Amino acid sequence: MIKKTSDLWLSAKKAFFHPAIFRWVLLILLLIPYILYIFFIVKNDQGPIDYETFMRIGKQLTSGGEIYGENSYYPFPYVILFSFFFHLPRSISMILWLSIPVITALFISKFNPLILLFSPVGSHFLGGQTSVFGLLGLWGYRKNKQPDEFMGGVWLAIMTMKPQLAIFPLIWAGIQWGRFLKINKKIPLQIYSFIGVSLILQIPGFIISPNWLQLWLASPRPLFERALAGLVPRLLFYLISPSVLGYWVILVILSFLLISFVWYLNKKNLTFDLFMITSFIINPLIHDYDLLQLVALFKNKKVLKVGVLASLPGWITIIFFYGLDRAWLTFTIIAPVILLYLFRKEKDINTNYLG
Repeated sequence: MIKKTSDLWLSAKKAFFHPAIFRWVLLILLLIPYILYIFFIVKNDQGPIDYETFMRIGKQLTSGGEIYGENSYYPFPYVILFSFFFHLPRSISMILWLSIPVITALFISKFNPLILLFSPVGSHFLGGQTSVFGLLGLWGYRKNKQPDEFMGGVWLAIMTMKPQLAIFPLIWAGIQWGRFLKINKKIPLQIYSFIGVSLILQIPGFIISPNWLQLWLASPRPLFERALAGLVPRLLFYLISPSVLGYWVILVILSFLLISFVWYLNKKNLTFDLFMITSFIINPLIHDYDLLQLVALFKNKKVLKVGVLASLPGWITIIFFYGLDRAWLTFTIIAPVILLYLFRKEKDINTNYLG
């Protein structure tokens, strides 16, 4: 009897710790805090502060009020999206707005539960933020980045919903397009798809508000300590004000030197992934939640684990020091740690792709 009980216990233990079962149990457990937070905000009818700001902007579009005022820094296609979510039943709007980016991150990582421990996913979720198109676009372009791949241009255009997240992918694409044109003496297919989809996204805005671009450019978002998730621009921020031209001159020089150093260390070869991870170290326009895009660059489970471990200090900031601007320095170490790991473990770079 004792032997049978022991055998049953061992069988049950073995079944529970089977990798597939354990993976889904862990996924459910890690989803519980996310679900409880959504339940809390819906029950109290009070979304995250930025979500409420976005809905206010969406309401302004419908009511004919001023769109580009305080805390309104988004191009018109996103304003239209804000308006769409504003007109949904409020509880459904909050549930979809917060859950879609998390589901997207899970999908891209093939539902690896560890992605829920990546603090940029958490900061994006808790803030009700807007970087999901940057994540989707980077993921899609990375899979279709050859200049003659039509879908690559489509994904690049999707990234322009939040333009600061498209800057470095477009720089990379522009260089590849130039090389393709030089070699093949014809315009790459990606350019056509990029321009076509970009027009589809932008034209409705110009129909509704012909001068929106002028109004949007007239109220740029200022740089401040909390918003600097790139290590280089943040450290430079402590030495010189971004309002001074010298800040930008030094930043450009340091950025060029860092990219050149990465190119040299990688045997004078700069891959797209290395270029993009480096961009998260030098880009002065990315916030902590914009690092959600890094999910698209987790090539394998080992890189994912390194990214999660590097991001754990970010959870300390989120939980205990949310209102302390300097504490968000914890997010600036994530991309450098991933970059260092890739050089240290070069043999892991191109194996076991997550997505």
